[in-house]
Amino acid sequence: MDAKATLNIFEYLDYRKLLADYYSFKKSLNRHFSHRMFALKAGIRSSGYFSEVLNGRRNLAKAQIQKFAKAMDLGAKERVYFELMVGFCHAKSDAARKSIYGLMLEAMPVNVQQVKQSQMEYFAKWYHVAVRETLSIVAVKGEGEELAGVLDPPISPAQAKAAIRLLERLRLVARDAEGCWRATHVSLLSPGDPGAAMLLREFQREMMLRAADALERVPSAQRDVSCVTMSVSADGLARIKGLAAEFHKRVLEVVRSDRGEDRVIQLNVQVFPLTRGEGPALPRSEDGHALHQN
Repeated sequence: MDAKATLNIFEYLDYRKLLADYYSFKKSLNRHFSHRMFALKAGIRSSGYFSEVLNGRRNLAKAQIQKFAKAMDLGAKERVYFELMVGFCHAKSDAARKSIYGLMLEAMPVNVQQVKQSQMEYFAKWYHVAVRETLSIVAVKGEGEELAGVLDPPISPAQAKAAIRLLERLRLVARDAEGCWRATHVSLLSPGDPGAAMLLREFQREMMLRAADALERVPSAQRDVSCVTMSVSADGLARIKGLAAEFHKRVLEVVRSDRGEDRVIQLNVQVFPLTRGEGPALPRSEDGHALHQN
């Protein structure tokens, strides 16, 4: 594309963000560049259409995708990626987004593709994260097979070995001076990474399944699971989310000051609606704030 000097389409998952950055770039080169000029280059009659798509008032129609790609002078692979990106943004479910994202990976340059695929693999299995954290408390010099029986539930030696290889490929572990594998301080996802939300949801889904499994498998003395069902206002929900965030922060403070660690645990804090919309369809009762602890 003609904006290659500053824009790399393969760094985007949100086509509106790409369009906004493209427009800003063109405007910086030519102050007379406008929505009308883009529309003319795309062969679209209405300049207002570009504005509505850019601002989220309309979705980019399938029939217009290649016209927009032409206006941005995208190459063949970039056009394929752009069309997939639009589908990714319009997908209605995580399953659909994940499927399209896999196709987007195939359209990426090989070096970028390998990193993104490894990131997806890391978050797809609960034990990848568990292995990385376990290396903080267990000395492992081999290929990692000995970690298989350390995890609960156990994994196979082959899975443990593959996990170590994946973590090394992502630079999340490295051998220390004594030849032991240790977790590094490398962050896998940056705050601005457009794929972070999807990958983290994949990880959260995996860990929620682990929590359900723990109800049957782990003795109550070694776990803590509680549920509270309640009616709240929008303000109440915001305050509860704030308390959850503060709790999370304080837990991390405990972890940072902890000494003599000898186990790896998982903490899930979940708040989600059990009714639709912003409020009940039925008349309100006088004694709101019902609270039922399960």
